[in-house]
Amino acid sequence: MSLDAFLSQLTNQRRGQHDLEGQVRAMRRDVQHLVHQLAHLSGHTTHNLGGQLQEMGTAAAAHGSEWARLAGEQAMHGARLVRRDPLPAIALVSTTLLLLRLLKR
Repeated sequence: MSLDAFLSQLTNQRRGQHDLEGQVRAMRRDVQHLVHQLAHLSGHTTHNLGGQLQEMGTAAAAHGSEWARLAGEQAMHGARLVRRDPLPAIALVSTTLLLLRLLKR
């Protein structure tokens, strides 16, 4: 092998290494760019999801307090009815206990 052929082969190998290193650097930049974009998008998604969950929680709390108010009104109405005439309440409780006893057998 001649000296010129050896040097040209060595130069080609170095050029190939430089090309490969450049490709690796470019790939690293691309991956870093993708990671940055994913972090940015996930931050926005998390923020939006948090806002939606907060709205849902507020709505659920409002509905819960409304249901509690209605249940309280119904309980007060039932208590007034029992005070006026306790006989239907006694009959209902007695019938329920009798049914439970019969079903238990």
